[in-house]
Amino acid sequence: MAYLPKVYFTSKVFTVEKIGSNEKISKNIRDVIKNLWQKLNEVAEFKIFNGRNPTKDQLQNEISNFTPHIIGCHLAHTITAEMLESSPVFAIATSTAGYNHIERTEKDDIIINHTPGVLYDTVADYTIALIMANLRNLIDLHISVWNGEWTAKSKWDLDQTLSSVITNKILGIVGLGEIGKEVVKKLYPWGVKIMYYDIKRMKEFEKDFPLLEFKENLEDIFQEADIVSLHIPLNKHTEKLVNRDLLKLMKKNALLVNTARGPVVDLEILLDMLENNEIQINIAFDVYPIEPLDSKTFKRLKKIKKNQPEIRMILMPHNASADADTRGKMNIMFLQDIIKIIKSSSLEDLDEIHIIPEHRKQITDKQWRIFKYWEKK
Repeated sequence: MAYLPKVYFTSKVFTVEKIGSNEKISKNIRDVIKNLWQKLNEVAEFKIFNGRNPTKDQLQNEISNFTPHIIGCHLAHTITAEMLESSPVFAIATSTAGYNHIERTEKDDIIINHTPGVLYDTVADYTIALIMANLRNLIDLHISVWNGEWTAKSKWDLDQTLSSVITNKILGIVGLGEIGKEVVKKLYPWGVKIMYYDIKRMKEFEKDFPLLEFKENLEDIFQEADIVSLHIPLNKHTEKLVNRDLLKLMKKNALLVNTARGPVVDLEILLDMLENNEIQINIAFDVYPIEPLDSKTFKRLKKIKKNQPEIRMILMPHNASADADTRGKMNIMFLQDIIKIIKSSSLEDLDEIHIIPEHRKQITDKQWRIFKYWEKK
C-alpha cells in the first residue's frame, strides 16, 4: 500500500505487550491479537500513547501533533468535538459497546465503530451475580464475618439473617437488547417471573419464552417488579431516565441494578430520596455518572448505609465486561475493524465493520470524511 494512513491509539492497553500478553486471556486469542498487530504494522503508521489514561490536554496535543486519520480508544478516553473539528480524522474505533465518550462534530462526518455482540454473555452473567449477591445479602454477611462479628455468642437461629431466593421475585428488565435478552435466557429456565420494557415489543423473542411479559409503560416495571435491571444505552432520551417519578413507584426493599451506563440513573435524586427516607430500596451498581465515584457521593452513600443498615448496597468498579477472554475478543474486533477501514475503498467495504447504529442508518446519505482518504489511495 503506497499511502499509509496514521492511526493513533489512546492507550498501551491495546498492544501485544499488554492485553496481548495477559496470561488470563486464552493463548489462541493472544495469538490473534499478535497477528493483527503484525498486519496493522504493514498497512499503517501508528502512534501509541505512552500510558493508559491520557488527560484531555494530552489527547489534544497528541492528536494535533501526530495528525492521525484514525483514532483507537476506549470508554475512559473522552474524545471531544474540539479535538476532531480541524483534524484529518475520518474514523474512530472504540473497544467498547457504548460510545457516548466520543463527541460528534457539527457535521458528524467521522465514522465511528464499536464492539457490540461480544460482551452480552459476561455482562448478563455479572448482572445475575449482583442480583443474587444482593438478594442473599452476601456482602454484609461477608463483612460481618471479616470484622469478627460472627462469634461463639452468635448462635444459629431459625430467623437469623433472613434473605430470599430469586424464584420468589419478579424481575423487570428495562431494555431488551443483547444483554437483556441474555439475562432472560439464563434466568427463564429457573422459573423466575420476568417482565420487560423496550421501545418496541420483541414478539419473535417472546415465542421462545412464552411466559415473558411485555409492559408498554415503563412505570409498570418500576411499580410491579421486585428487581429492576437496566440494560439501555446512554443517549439524550435515556439520560436520567430513572428519575424521582419512577423511583417513588418502587416497592419497599426492591432492588435497582445498573450495569448499563451511570447517567441513566439520576443519582442525585436517588441519594436525596434515600437520605430523606422517601424510598427504601436496595442498589447494585457497576456504573456511575462520575467514575470513579467522587468523594462527596461516596460519603453520602456510606452515611446512608450507616443510618439505614438494612439497605443493601453493592458498588462495583465498572467491571461487568471484565471476563478475560471477552476483553480479548473486544480488542480483536477493534483491531480488525481498524484494518478493514484502512483497506476499504468504498461504502460497500464497510458492510462488515461494526459501525454504530446511527451512522449505519446514514451511511449512504452523508459526505463522510473517509471519501477523501479513498480518493488518495
